[in-house]
Amino acid sequence: MTNQNKKPEKIRGLVLGGGGARGCYEVGAWQAFIDSKIKFDCVAGTSIGAIVGAIYVQQTIDPLIQFVYDLRPGNIVADMPDIPENFEEIVANRNALLQFVGSYVRNGTDISPLKESLEKMFDYAQFKASPIDYACMTFNVTKMQGEPFFKKDLTEKDAVDVIIASASCFPAFPMAKLGSDLYIDGGYEDNLPIRLCQQMGAEEFVVIDVHGPGRVRRMDPEIHDIKTIQPLLPIANFLDFSEAQAVRSLRIGYLETMKYYDQFCGYLFTFESRNWPKIYMCERYLDLTISRQFKIPQDMPEKAYTRILGYRPPQLDNQYDSHYFYGKLIECLAFEVGMDPVQLYDYDEFLKELDGKLNELPALEMPDSIRTVHEFVHNRKKEEILAFFHSELVLHNGRLPILHEPLKNMFEVQFYLAYVWYSLHLYLDRSKS
Repeated sequence: MTNQNKKPEKIRGLVLGGGGARGCYEVGAWQAFIDSKIKFDCVAGTSIGAIVGAIYVQQTIDPLIQFVYDLRPGNIVADMPDIPENFEEIVANRNALLQFVGSYVRNGTDISPLKESLEKMFDYAQFKASPIDYACMTFNVTKMQGEPFFKKDLTEKDAVDVIIASASCFPAFPMAKLGSDLYIDGGYEDNLPIRLCQQMGAEEFVVIDVHGPGRVRRMDPEIHDIKTIQPLLPIANFLDFSEAQAVRSLRIGYLETMKYYDQFCGYLFTFESRNWPKIYMCERYLDLTISRQFKIPQDMPEKAYTRILGYRPPQLDNQYDSHYFYGKLIECLAFEVGMDPVQLYDYDEFLKELDGKLNELPALEMPDSIRTVHEFVHNRKKEEILAFFHSELVLHNGRLPILHEPLKNMFEVQFYLAYVWYSLHLYLDRSKS
């Protein structure tokens, strides 16, 4: 095929949503784009998405990563103390908190530290020379309407001020002044400015939605080529600018985006893609073994995550998902014993650690009568009920005693997880031999 007949590539746009401290997830996603060799022709952002997007245009991620690793509340708002995590810390830090609140009521917040950080990272000449186009959304309070700014509109004198205006999350942050008009966070107009990417000519869209506060406009029904990336694991509150939460959000953004693009496998836990044959082999073994006894309902992973985590994570569509049913239930077992999902695991090591932690769950001495058993189980924690079912399966070669059968309907999540645990242990024993 000649170059004349070669079909031109579509313009690819990146949309970065607003969300304060949650924007650290977007920095991790950018790391994943680099490792996956994914590039964009234009980027549109709101609030923190406008900041990350401006640095993306420069293609200088290192200062932004360092910004995340150095993040403190005082690096965003002058004199802002760390957010206490519990009542004891509130009492211990009450003087600093009261002083900050009093200053906020009298004078508002001073976000000059955030502006200074952006000025250090932002290079107008590099930004302007980049072939990547840019736009950010603000809200013009003086005119009471949303106002986008495009790369072609930004000057060396006002570029940083415009980007900061997009991130001026009023009333937590003060209004920004551009010329004679006052501006606040673009989330008041559109927290996911897909339309701005459209205006820059994008035909393919990748949208990172960190679910920050703000208005999300209805998507154009004509847009079909769109990929949405959103957190599967919980990330920080949008005003939690602590280093630990910032780094955790960045790592989650990296691991999850790599899974969105098939570079890693797993769902809420993450495994190197080279582990997939082992994962698939385990899936097949569990399916063949468990299906001889019964069929686990297809919605059981969603029920298990909801019961254990307290929420239902978004769906992850990648090439591995349709063959990762038991893997999700195994992940639920890992949550039950407190394993950390924010790291990259080798699957063999993951199963070994999981098996060890499951075996550390305390064994329960069972009462004799069925009535006492019901009372006994109802007063137990969910991990204790899990251990109860597992011990019964071990004692009775994979079956429940007839008197205990009604309990599996009352505690179906724990029963099915216990059966996966029981079968997984058999699989690991056979793998050793």
